[in-house]
Amino acid sequence: MTMATVLTGAVLALAAGCGSDSSDGPSTDATASPTPSATISEAPSVDPQDPAAVELRGDWEIPSEQYTLHLVEDGTFVEDFQGVVDFRTGKYKVDGDTISLVGDDGNTDKGKIVGDTLEFTLGTANRVK
Repeated sequence: MTMATVLTGAVLALAAGCGSDSSDGPSTDATASPTPSATISEAPSVDPQDPAAVELRGDWEIPSEQYTLHLVEDGTFVEDFQGVVDFRTGKYKVDGDTISLVGDDGNTDKGKIVGDTLEFTLGTANRVK
């Protein structure tokens, strides 16, 4: 019986090591590069002279979430989150009453400019005075 157990284990190990045809479905390779639409090269830039961008420059925070957003005059942003400084970076764009934060990670967060606040899914950010 011991020989049968060893033989069964060897067969199972060999079968587990066999690859599958890549046409069976999407790749799950963790090293696969992101899709072209997720690259930072497509991120918007802000014209430093754009009145909407000039108006928003500075630091914004959502204290309850320990979140601070730094909007820099060159069109970049830096987010600090729950004690992690430089948690996320990227570029931002202002279009009407919408601000888009396009991160270097390929994710875009949109917020609404409402008076003196920025409303995001995370919460409402107020300017740091």
